[in-house]
Amino acid sequence: MKKSSISFLAALAAIFLLGIPLALAQESPAVLWEFPTPNGLANSIVGVGWAPGSVGQVAMGSSDRWLRTRRADTGQVQYSILGPQHSRGGDQTLYSTDGLFLAVHHAAVGLNYRVYRVADGLWLGTILVTFSENGLVQFTPDAQLQNSVPPDGTINRWRFEEFTVVSTTGSGYAVVTTTINFSPKAAYQAVASGGTITIQSRRSGKIVGSFPGGPARGSTVMRFTPDGTALAVWDGDSNATRLLSIPDGNLLRVFPDAVTNEGIGAIRFSPDGARLVTTGYLPFETSNGWEQKGIVRFWRVADGAMRHQFDQHTGIAVTSAIAWSPDASQFIYGTYEGAVVAALTPAP
Repeated sequence: MKKSSISFLAALAAIFLLGIPLALAQESPAVLWEFPTPNGLANSIVGVGWAPGSVGQVAMGSSDRWLRTRRADTGQVQYSILGPQHSRGGDQTLYSTDGLFLAVHHAAVGLNYRVYRVADGLWLGTILVTFSENGLVQFTPDAQLQNSVPPDGTINRWRFEEFTVVSTTGSGYAVVTTTINFSPKAAYQAVASGGTITIQSRRSGKIVGSFPGGPARGSTVMRFTPDGTALAVWDGDSNATRLLSIPDGNLLRVFPDAVTNEGIGAIRFSPDGARLVTTGYLPFETSNGWEQKGIVRFWRVADGAMRHQFDQHTGIAVTSAIAWSPDASQFIYGTYEGAVVAALTPAP
């Protein structure tokens, strides 16, 4: 977590100057349930998911390698699965469109996704992530998954716009990190690396746009809008989340950070595209030194207004994206301390 010499009063001034109401800086979500990590070991929740339809299950990956599922209505644990050794937890926990399968990406074991049966947590196989000659990301089932779930090995049951592929090449100061997101209906993939975002057609492989965006080093926090016409991108250098048109990258909207040294770890849109939600942490200075708190911000996309900033029940950082309930009336997130929280979606 980065720090700077900005004072607490300066942080308050920044809030006023950016037009962010101070009252929003002390707001609590309408919590439905909240549970700490079950095992008492230090860990953070790094990925959450909410099953579609009437399945009534949520899933969360934590940095202690455990994948846990809970009842969506009460938070009661249903089952737990220990991930691969040195995997650092499931940073993506994604349900299939029919709610029968759960795909989990582990942060430290490559690009692939392990697929489990939702009913009982049985491991069925792996979705392999590879690159074609023209750089398009390809998702295919391995032999085990193909045999477990014929005829398609589950491949036709995922919303790949929910997947994020992060690849790293090189070592030391020569490390190059590339982040890839996908638009709905397999129209585009956005490839972010070295401060540039390239838009590539998923159908032809042709590059249709390229523009500045994201940090010069490290992974890029970004997300396509539900209609695929724009891309939201955050980086610490610009101190804002910017909404850019696709494929030309024209600036449509700015969602400013409150202070220059905060961190945003994830971006999500509401299913109707009307709201943007960012999660991360907000540092501030007190008479006892530096402190920080987790934040969940709800923004109105139409005009860029911040409607809610939740900093209660958020620990010192919100370390996962949010996941929506099937009707988007509720949401779930996880914290640095390993707590998982389900809450009512606030008014627009």
